[in-house]
Amino acid sequence: MIQFIETTGFTDRIRKLALEPDLRLLQQELLENPTKGKLDPGTGGVRKVRMPDSRHGKGKRGGARVHYLYLPKPAVIYLIFVFTKDEIDTLSPNQKKQVRRLAQAIKHEWRDRA
Repeated sequence: MIQFIETTGFTDRIRKLALEPDLRLLQQELLENPTKGKLDPGTGGVRKVRMPDSRHGKGKRGGARVHYLYLPKPAVIYLIFVFTKDEIDTLSPNQKKQVRRLAQAIKHEWRDRA
């Protein structure tokens, strides 16, 4: 069984954007296929996947983007960042750098636990 862990920033944004119901559906999809999203270059192994925004009547294409890190060995998915397509199309180089640092810290933490 895969465990989901949300960063504080991710949880805050999901609530602000009122995407909780859509997130539950995404988590089901990720349980079935944890490598569903494409690797986002420059993020240290973080994947990006589309998620609908049903509250605003938007499908996956026009909805939200979720960045997550899948660690198969401990069977954990870290939900790192979420944004809507209306906000930005993709992460800036600076945002990618921050996500990469966080991914490296998470991986390091799990290596230390092993």
